[in-house]
Amino acid sequence: MNSTDFYIATKTDIPFISETYNQNINELHGINRTFDDWDKLLTDEKSTYYIVRTTEPVAWFRTEITDNILWLGMLQVKVEFQHQGFGKCILSFVENLAKSNNIKQLGIHTTEDNMVARNLYQSFGYTVSEIGKCTTADSVERIGYTFIKNI
Repeated sequence: MNSTDFYIATKTDIPFISETYNQNINELHGINRTFDDWDKLLTDEKSTYYIVRTTEPVAWFRTEITDNILWLGMLQVKVEFQHQGFGKCILSFVENLAKSNNIKQLGIHTTEDNMVARNLYQSFGYTVSEIGKCTTADSVERIGYTFIKNI
């Protein structure tokens, strides 16, 4: 893997975010989003969106801090860069981000059918703290998993 940089997403990153999201929309149980939708999400003061870049953008994700837990969400890797260690790289970055903000817990939500994500989180020391019904963005009720890691 090339040298990896992380930076906070801006409006100029929306085409990349949208393209990657659409590549992975089925795994996310996502819905179609417009440029304006992404613009609103990027300017939401509760969340921060990050771009992961090597020689080009390869992934993005969202973080949010609630109740002294740093939540990781919408972790998206471009299809051609999947299974190359970027998920682990992102989890390491988020862990360091939490430590630098004196946050002692990390949290991640996913669905029962997302085995790739579940296996990644468990291999990185996250444990399941809750399993229950959830409604995903596509308005379908599924079984959701909440993972927590103490750092």
